[in-house]
Amino acid sequence: MSAFRVDPAALLSVVDRMASFEQELEGHLARAAGSVAQLGASWYGDGGEAERSAQQRWDEGAREMRDALARLRQIAEGAHENYSTAAQTNTRMWG
Repeated sequence: MSAFRVDPAALLSVVDRMASFEQELEGHLARAAGSVAQLGASWYGDGGEAERSAQQRWDEGAREMRDALARLRQIAEGAHENYSTAAQTNTRMWG
């Protein structure tokens, strides 16, 4: 049987990195949206329609990515809490 080991500090580090990435991602998305808004205002006709359609797909993809990353971070936070609590409980029980 192989050993299973969880390093709560490493898990917490991953959670922190995900939170930092979320903040960095939001900055990139905001800058991209600003650039597209400036450019998109000058597009008319078929080109404008194509841009708006592509932007809607982009926005939906960005929303899905944000939601997935937030769920993943919540799962990692929960795992950290659960493993930390279990370790503390075992230490109290077995000293």
